[in-house]
Parts: sequence; structure tokens; C-alpha cells
Amino acid sequence: MMDSLISQPKFRSAEFGVLVVNPQTADTIFSHNAGKLFLPASNMKIITAAVAMKELGPDYTYHTTFAASGAVRDSVLNGDLIVIGRGDPSISDTLRGSAMNVMFGFADSLRAHGISRITGSLVSGGNAFPDSVYGESWGWDDFGEYYGAPTDELFFNEGMAPTFPKPGGGLDSLFSGPARDPDRNYLNALSLGLTRRGIAVGGVAPKSADPLPAGLDTLFVFTSLPLRTILPAFLKPSQNQIGEILMKTIGLERGGAGLADSALRIYRAHLLSWGVQPDGFVLRDGSGLSPHDLLTPETIVRVLDTMQHDPNFDIYYNALPIAGVDGTIRNRMKGTPAQGNLHGKTGTLQHAISLSGYVTAANGQRLIFSILCNNFTTRSSEVTAVGNAIGAALASYTGQ
Repeated sequence: MMDSLISQPKFRSAEFGVLVVNPQTADTIFSHNAGKLFLPASNMKIITAAVAMKELGPDYTYHTTFAASGAVRDSVLNGDLIVIGRGDPSISDTLRGSAMNVMFGFADSLRAHGISRITGSLVSGGNAFPDSVYGESWGWDDFGEYYGAPTDELFFNEGMAPTFPKPGGGLDSLFSGPARDPDRNYLNALSLGLTRRGIAVGGVAPKSADPLPAGLDTLFVFTSLPLRTILPAFLKPSQNQIGEILMKTIGLERGGAGLADSALRIYRAHLLSWGVQPDGFVLRDGSGLSPHDLLTPETIVRVLDTMQHDPNFDIYYNALPIAGVDGTIRNRMKGTPAQGNLHGKTGTLQHAISLSGYVTAANGQRLIFSILCNNFTTRSSEVTAVGNAIGAALASYTGQ
């Protein structure tokens, strides 16, 4: 059945790679080009999430330090407010209801420290992520889109720029598109939050490469939501920027520098230790937006199988989109045995569509599958339909 789906005449010029295994019996149910490299698109996020769970752990949190460069007298901070970030991606409408509520909370914390005016500027301190704010080889035509927003150690609302609410409107954040400067975007949102709470601010300073000034007075430290909460916001909607931040966080925390190269060396070490073939992957970013990422179906299945043996597998498994229920497959495979059953990660680029994950067969055994398709000339919906049909068939599989 699977062979007939991928060999239809309309896919004559397309390339499919498919692997379906039953890890409990060590049986390969179906294999086609499983050892060939394909552009995985957002199936790259399967790798990033797995390495993040292994290296950082589900309870990992980010810490953002708010410090004063001057003395506080008579409710006035006579100096700058320095914000030292390490990439917290959790200040978003998705995870907080309203990202601006966090900024209002920062204003409340400053008031609790007796500050109602800042004579200096809001300043981005430190340089946790000295790399490019964009992933390697991201296309110019992606930069103006929400999914191509840049990232840095200060990051507000998935990279979307806040705008002032319309007169008479509420205080929820509105958006005008992706901000080109992530640090300044964060500080602009902070300035808006402070101003709305009645704290006067001298301005927002441009980012500087200068080292942090000596003698800073730490006012408070903000702790992010844990990775276990961030992971569904990463995988279910396929949020690219969280992928880039997680990758650089792995480099920062475990590789000595918040650089893509530092992180990808750690990725490679994990993949090899999990039994992935050395020629089964080419890694360039953490999200899969790069057109230079390459993975084989064998690599993806090996990672998914490895995660089944992780003590925190349930967190990883439940963070994936669920067919007919949520995330990027909420409208797919409805009314089939895959609905509410199949947990899988999608991927979509101009000439790449993918779906990989887990599905429980009719015999109660969990199968692992990876479906990658490149270089198709049909409508993308026709390739997606193949993934839907395979997913539904696997959910009905009895082992015969």
C-alpha cells in the first residue's frame, strides 16, 4: 500500500524517503530510500528537542538579570537599567497569554525596589549569543516573515515587534511584523511596559560591544518557564526561533559559547552515540529553515527510538503535535484511527515536506515512522495526503 502511494505517476520526478519500524520487535515494516539524505525542513526540530532534553533537562530555566549602573535615591535610578539576557524564549503571548504582562511585572519589580524613574537608558548587557541573529543560509525572502524573525539573548514575543495599542483599546500587545533587532525590540517592549506603569525612562540605548561596566547592582533576576513548558510551544506550532535559541543555549551551557558551531558539535556527538551513521546527517541550524540541513529517514527514526528510552520521554512525546487534535496536524487525519493517536512533527519548505513520529498500531504496539519528500512538482497538498494515508494505515496496522 505504501509503495503504491509514493510511486504514483504524479510523483515521477519527486524523491520519497520512508522508514517504518516496530522497535519492540526490531522489525522493519517498510523502507524506501531510508539511507538517503533529504532536506528535512522542520523535522530538524526533532533533533533539537531531543538534544535539548538530554543536555538541558526538562526543568532547565533561563535567567535574565536586571541591574543598575548607578545609585537609587529618592525613587530615582541615577544611571542605566542593564538587562542581561541569556535567550529566554518564554516571554510570548503563546506562553503567557500576553507577553506585555511580563513587562508590566518587571515594572512592578522595579517599584518594589523603590524605583519610579530611570534617568539613564535601558541597555542590553552581555553578549551570550555572539553569533548571527539569523540561522545559517536563511533566505532573504524569509526575513520579513514571522517564521524568519531574528533571535538574540534578549527575545520578546517570538520576535514580533510591539506597537502601541489604538486609542481606547486594551493593553495587550499588537504586532507590526518581525523586529530586525531582537535586543532593541525587547527593550522597546520593556520601555512601553514601564511607561504604562508610570515609570519614566530616559531612553533605549543601542546595543554595545563594550564589556559590562564594573560595580553593577543586581536588582532582581527573572526566571523563565521551564523547558518542559517551552517544548510544546516549540514543536506543536513549529516555532523556528525557539529552535535557534535552544541550539545556542546548548552551545552556551555545554559547549562554552552560545554559537551554532559549538552546539552542533554536541548534536553530532549525541547522534553518533545513538547509533546514527556519520553520513546520515548534515546540520546547519536548530529549526530546519536552512536549505542546507540534510537528514535520512534512518537518522530521524533512530533519534525517535532513542527518546523512547529517555526517563522524560512522556514530555517529549506529548510536546509533539497530535493528529486531528493540535499543532500543525490538528486538521489532518481526522476521522481515522490516527486521530488522537499519531504524535508527529511536520516540516514544510518550498520543495520539502516531511512527517515523522510515533503511532500506536491496532495491535497496541507503538510504531516509529519517517516520511520525507523532496523535489515534488505537484501541489503540496498531494504530498501531505500521502503522509495522512500512511499515518492512518499504520494506526490500523495489525501486524499481519
